[in-house]
Amino acid sequence: MKFGFGKRHRLGGRGTIGEVFRGGLRAGDGRLLLIGRANGRDDGLLRGAVLVSKRHGNAVRRNRVKRLCREALRLERENLPAGFDFLLLPRAGVELRLADLRKSLPALARRVAEKAGGRNTG
Repeated sequence: MKFGFGKRHRLGGRGTIGEVFRGGLRAGDGRLLLIGRANGRDDGLLRGAVLVSKRHGNAVRRNRVKRLCREALRLERENLPAGFDFLLLPRAGVELRLADLRKSLPALARRVAEKAGGRNTG
């Protein structure tokens, strides 16, 4: 099993991120808001991006939050539904730990995938 999270797994570009943000399905808990949308790719690739607001603090704090979220996404990729683009928006004012994010991410992704089952999101 490969755990890398290279460029092909990243959701890049304002246009792509904007499409997922506007047209994606949302699921959240106390730590994280997850927005997901089926990407319509034939290879079933899962892509992700992390959006962190300035409410999280200075640049050092925001970058730490992004690293934690990307690491959770990288480690839990095998437990997430394939063929989706995901945006992770961590909640401000909450202490984020890797173990908590790893627990939240698959549950939220399942909820988004279940919602997408009844709706054409491609």
